[in-house]
Amino acid sequence: MTATQPLLEDTGFEPFARADLDAEHVVRVAACLDVDAAAVLESGVLPVLWHWAFFLPTEPTAELGPDGHLHRRPEMAEFPRRMFGAGRVQVLEPLEIGKPAERVSEVRAASLKVGSTGRFWVVTVGHDVSQGGRLCLTEEKDFLLRAPSRTPAPGVEHDEPPDADWVESFTPDPALLFRFSAITYNAHRIHYDRPYATTVEEYPDLVVHGPLTAILLARMAELRSGREIRNLSFRASAPLFVDRRIWLTGASADDHARMVAIRSDHAVAMTLDAELTP
Repeated sequence: MTATQPLLEDTGFEPFARADLDAEHVVRVAACLDVDAAAVLESGVLPVLWHWAFFLPTEPTAELGPDGHLHRRPEMAEFPRRMFGAGRVQVLEPLEIGKPAERVSEVRAASLKVGSTGRFWVVTVGHDVSQGGRLCLTEEKDFLLRAPSRTPAPGVEHDEPPDADWVESFTPDPALLFRFSAITYNAHRIHYDRPYATTVEEYPDLVVHGPLTAILLARMAELRSGREIRNLSFRASAPLFVDRRIWLTGASADDHARMVAIRSDHAVAMTLDAELTP
């Protein structure tokens, strides 16, 4: 049997979106991430990956499915779970705060695969973000559309930190997950509804957003290196959970930074490679 080819709507995006990169929402994002909002506003430009908190979905609540995402098309009923797997971002020009921007999106690739839990789609969505008629940022995001399956709990927690040049300990709590869901208008219930996350989607606890982890790693790379990110790529390899310690680690060499988010059981959760400005 041949599965129906995924469409852009199956990933939760629209072909065209517009956002006013207003200072008020920038302040909200900064507050969520414990970042100095005044410093961000003074710079005049949006920090790398913060555009994910803009171009927010506009579908009515009545059109959401039981998981909080937009209702899946009947043709895609076999693949009700949507996961954020990997991505690549190229920054051509910084996005300026206080000015409108446009995003054009399309499905650039889709492949049906078979894994230990059955068939699943890997769908690559491309975004081009422009401001004032200039292309400022281009990116691709890889999503997994799959059937429900149980996610095992992390292993035994370790107290000793990983060996890396840069190491920071971080423990996400429910308030942070709720606020990040709010600033990104993400209604997926695995991030704030513990009974749903554990009984319906069979996670061991609330799940930390993949985009949140990527944003934290990118910001750490810039702060520790003292340089700006020009291009980056990231890949998620294991889920992170609320109230469990995460180590954000990294190192830089020449014009490159290698960042890794490591769970408390020392499993690698996400890697992020960044090309830095000279």
